[in-house]
Amino acid sequence: MVADVTRPARVAVNPDRSPTARSGGRWRLLLWTNEGSGVGRAVSTRALIFDCVVAALFFACGSVFLPLFMPQAIWIDEVFVGLVTMPLMLRRRLPRTSFALILVFATVQSWALRPIGMHDAGFLFGLYSVVGFTNRRTGIVAALLALVPTFSGALNDWWNFIDISLVKHPGLFTRVCTTTGMVVLVALAWFSGEGLRSSRLLQDALVDRTVRLEREREQQARLAASAERARIAREMHDVIAHALSVMIAQADGGAYVIDQDAAEAKAALERISTTGRDSLTQMRGLLGLLRSGEGDDDQPSAPQPGLAELPLLIEDAGRTGLKITVRRRGSERPIAEMLGLTVYRLIQESLTNARKHGGDHVEIDMETTAQGVDLRVTNDFPAEGKQLQTGAEPGHGLNGMGERVTAVGGRFTAEPTRDGFLVHAWLPHTGDGDGGR
Repeated sequence: MVADVTRPARVAVNPDRSPTARSGGRWRLLLWTNEGSGVGRAVSTRALIFDCVVAALFFACGSVFLPLFMPQAIWIDEVFVGLVTMPLMLRRRLPRTSFALILVFATVQSWALRPIGMHDAGFLFGLYSVVGFTNRRTGIVAALLALVPTFSGALNDWWNFIDISLVKHPGLFTRVCTTTGMVVLVALAWFSGEGLRSSRLLQDALVDRTVRLEREREQQARLAASAERARIAREMHDVIAHALSVMIAQADGGAYVIDQDAAEAKAALERISTTGRDSLTQMRGLLGLLRSGEGDDDQPSAPQPGLAELPLLIEDAGRTGLKITVRRRGSERPIAEMLGLTVYRLIQESLTNARKHGGDHVEIDMETTAQGVDLRVTNDFPAEGKQLQTGAEPGHGLNGMGERVTAVGGRFTAEPTRDGFLVHAWLPHTGDGDGGR
């Protein structure tokens, strides 16, 4: 922030690149270049009106008080009052042009030895404006140019109008004091303009920072919404894919035994109905998440499955014909809710893939350590003649499993082996798995 104030960036001007326009490009650059907002062509109508009022006040004060303090003033001095003050109307619209006009008319007034009046304070105000509404280099150049009429008054007796009003018999000391005082006034005008420029740049930087923060906040909100949609999509995929694979397996089994064992076929149909209802309930909950907003805290949400529901998941999978072997080793330390959900979904998707693409033998090996959970799910190749559930389009199950593991800071691999297909996931305890939320 400090760097922005002390070394402001310049607003680039894009002059025409044609050879005809390049000759006048530097003059346009000199007249129009400015820093910050609310200056140049971007100045508001209210600011223009205010500048016109300021110029009118300087003109009115100069016109009223000049005859009072300088009885020798004539009509030409009233002209100089207007020439020195009226360019202040452009002090924000064209700050360089405004100061250049005031400088020229003030210098001409000094060499014409016309009386000094309150209107000449507009010269200092013009310096203050050009320093405050342009860059530092322009402000330094303007301060050096402002010293031209200042020292001209010392050389051509222009300061006599002030010296005589101070002492009856002015001399060299009076002239030095008057010149020094004018240099001090020029310095004060320059430092005041620097303060204005710094405050304007600071305000512009704060506005720019606010806009950037608002833009970043909106971007973060979009990213959060996208992540939440991806999470819900993974949940829907796991629920639908698992339920459909179970229902298809049960339907195939029921169709196979319906002529030999009507009771078993009826049990298969009942399991299909139960699985469909459970999946429909979960789907309604997920769709409710999509429809509800952040403030819908009154609606209760169904608990997510975890390690406690694994036996039921494996039992249901076994009814579809899978022969599942489960081995659990390691410590009995509690596992975070998000970590348990991730383990559950990984096993669920692995069983679904085994039913759809693999053989009937599945081995689940889960080891819990002080650092995390090491999960391996292996299924063999399908036997010859097995009817697979492979569709025409590739699924997203493996990608979803990888995203789940990455969300909790783990590592995930899924690859064929010599005897089948292996899903391997390492899920750390670090952060209690909250990163997946």
